[in-house]
Amino acid sequence: MLGKLLKHEFLATGRVMGALYAVVGIIMAYVLGSYYISKDTASTGQMLGIMVLLLISSCSFFLTAVVMITNFQKSLYGDQGYLSFTLPVKGSSLLISKILVSTVWFIAAFVCLMGTAAISFFVIKEDVIGEDTFATIESLLPIFLEGKSISTVLTTVVLMMVGYFLRFAVITIAMYFAISLANTRHFQKHYLLWTIVFTVAILFAVANISDIISGRIVFGLSIIGNKLSLITSYAEAGIGASYIDLVSIIVYLLFGVGLYYATFYVMNKKVNIR
Repeated sequence: MLGKLLKHEFLATGRVMGALYAVVGIIMAYVLGSYYISKDTASTGQMLGIMVLLLISSCSFFLTAVVMITNFQKSLYGDQGYLSFTLPVKGSSLLISKILVSTVWFIAAFVCLMGTAAISFFVIKEDVIGEDTFATIESLLPIFLEGKSISTVLTTVVLMMVGYFLRFAVITIAMYFAISLANTRHFQKHYLLWTIVFTVAILFAVANISDIISGRIVFGLSIIGNKLSLITSYAEAGIGASYIDLVSIIVYLLFGVGLYYATFYVMNKKVNIR
């Protein structure tokens, strides 16, 4: 049943988000295609394409949040609320499907931003930083990869992606908890205002608490060449080591689980459906 819920959620949100990223894909294909056809010479059309990509990617997180909030509010606490809560599925399945789909769209926004940055760099690199500087940057890349096996690089990338995934998931769950709380009896009259207030407050608290805990507790992976080591103090890391903070990943995981159960409780016990 979760699969059907996910399909429905992607269809419901994909009308806007799918159209957005289809446009992004077309513009990216045009910019890259015309760039290589013109033999590395940036044209006015490519520059306009990059400007549009930068505009879309910079607004994609905000648009994603608006679409997810609107869909969550309408499908659970608006006109469709009575239908959603009478479906022969668990309330947890409803919530999980929305969290997963929203997180996917936030990750898509992040990929859009990174893709736009990469395309912009390669198309206008010589005009912005100069050919000599770019050659120097290219020559430094092998130094960062020197001595590292594929498994080490993949482990590093996977852990970094897990960290980003958890952050986007927590942003999603925080928004849904804020919406649910704003639809309780004391706040429902101005639920949109309270949704914004609660979301900002929760994310501010999560970020600051995570920073405080990460600053006081050292626990992570030290990477020197091809060697991965768990460390509990910076002195163990060694000179020139890369560091992946596992404390912040654990903290965000705990916040995500806590916000999930809090949202589930409010959604099933406290909310007034319109």
